[in-house]
Amino acid sequence: MKSTAYTIAGMTTAKDARIVKDSLYHLADIGGVATEIVPGSDSLIILKHKDDIELDRATIAAALRDAGDYTLS
Repeated sequence: MKSTAYTIAGMTTAKDARIVKDSLYHLADIGGVATEIVPGSDSLIILKHKDDIELDRATIAAALRDAGDYTLS
């Protein structure tokens, strides 16, 4: 499975990480989501793509906006 890493602003707590994971995991073509909170900086999300189909950045950004105050950096 292909993976892509993104930095994300606004994800600062374990609760934020769970919200982000849940919102992204339900997107079509996402096979897995990992998060890493980086104190004092933008955090990290890693998406595993089903069938090596990478979603466009706008789709991911829209899902994050819908989930809360999270933005791709």
